[in-house]
Amino acid sequence: MFKKLSVAITATLISSSAFALAPTTAPDIEIFMSGASAQDKGIAALFSDLCVAGTLDTFKDVANPSKKGKAHTAYFCTIDSSKITGGTPAAGVNPGVLFHKRSAGGSAQGVNPVIDEQAIDAMAINNSNCTETAVGSKVWDCTISNTGDLIQVVSDAGVSDVNPEMFIKQNTPFGSSPVDATVVAAKMEVKGAAALVFGIPVTTTLRDALQVAEFGATSTCVTDKYDPTNPADVPTAHAAETEACMPTMSRAQVASIMQGNVKRWSNFFVNGTALTAIAGVSLPSDNKVHVCRRTNGSGTQAQMSAKFLNYPCTAGGVSPRSAPGNGFFGPVVVENSGSGDMTQCLNDLNDGTNVSARVNPSLKTAWAVGIQSTEKNADLGDSFRFIKIDGYAPTLSNAVAGRYADVVEQTFQWRKTGALPLTGDKLNVVDTIASNASKPSVLATVAKLNPSYVHPWGQAGYLALSTNGFTPTIPFTATNPVTPYSHAVGGPLDNCRMPVVNPAIGNSEL
Repeated sequence: MFKKLSVAITATLISSSAFALAPTTAPDIEIFMSGASAQDKGIAALFSDLCVAGTLDTFKDVANPSKKGKAHTAYFCTIDSSKITGGTPAAGVNPGVLFHKRSAGGSAQGVNPVIDEQAIDAMAINNSNCTETAVGSKVWDCTISNTGDLIQVVSDAGVSDVNPEMFIKQNTPFGSSPVDATVVAAKMEVKGAAALVFGIPVTTTLRDALQVAEFGATSTCVTDKYDPTNPADVPTAHAAETEACMPTMSRAQVASIMQGNVKRWSNFFVNGTALTAIAGVSLPSDNKVHVCRRTNGSGTQAQMSAKFLNYPCTAGGVSPRSAPGNGFFGPVVVENSGSGDMTQCLNDLNDGTNVSARVNPSLKTAWAVGIQSTEKNADLGDSFRFIKIDGYAPTLSNAVAGRYADVVEQTFQWRKTGALPLTGDKLNVVDTIASNASKPSVLATVAKLNPSYVHPWGQAGYLALSTNGFTPTIPFTATNPVTPYSHAVGGPLDNCRMPVVNPAIGNSEL
């Protein structure tokens, strides 16, 4: 049960400024989690679902005003103790919990430094660096640019898009050591949660060009476009945004682009004709292929490398092209720290904007290919669209049927031994979040989880795992999002492994 006591934090790990909350209330429990930015929306929803109604305050860094919270976010609320794993607390004992989530650097920041007990940056929450966006809004903008805005903390737990053992070779973040699988087995509690469906986003103008190439310039897939500049327009009312009108690339084409082997779009062919030579295609001002990838240590990058390039899974796996690429001949490669940066990269290149000079210093438009998880851009508010891979859209139904393969199983991990093992109330909260992340009833119903990831082309987001004891429904139903496929059949979870049907379930669909 929870103890109604303030948690003592080792002074060498955290400054006292972290406790000086703007709401003037010191937390009873303070938790630091780092890792996968692709999981941010899900973690926010899972934590807020534990809160007493009306008590949640949200703190976001404003280092990038157009993408608040892309590096650091924190949540502070009164926790409903009846929802917490670990026993029923005494009546009325609902502690105030401040939960930090660092997303900068991606998944590996929730793996390598957690295993090594290495202190990394976290966002301080205090009166001097956080300002409420409007009185009573309970949403706060926080600076991370001044002395004291960032504190050095050993994360209590981490979250990653893929299992920890994959953070080796090029997947190792700067400043950390490659993961040692024997240390993980001895020191860490690793909890497989849900499977997340990833996709290949392309700039909207590239999507439009591919639609012309695949469906014809007079097709409704081309002529019936959604207008994001019209507030009255509805995305779902347009044929261009439907599954039937999603253009496709093959897995081999995506792999070739990510490895840097396609330099210019005039080298990319559709049905034997260069994409840039097809009648009706509107060309960007820059013909070079642009790749918006993630930095080393990103789980989003690691899963793409595994699924499309077999890296670092096999001796013959090839690593993706690193930045900057070739600015004269192409391709141009931009590395992005978080999923918010990825979105900005695609937006800048599509729109010819210069929010980030590292992406587009000449203010040219360009066609670009990126990597994102499918809970992004369901409202079509950004200048990119997902495409099909080998003819299949990244829907949950296609993943459950085994037709769409870019699916990986996320993990939460924390120390069970070492100098700073996770114990007590902190462990109870983290374990509850990790456990709830695997429940189909939670994924299907909690606001800002799967119900928020319905695209015009179908349902995207998370799938619970049959290997966690849940039974899939065939054919797929969104009210029971469970997949029969797993990377943990026949051994420990390994996202390099070909996922197969859980023999305890035995369900599969053609």
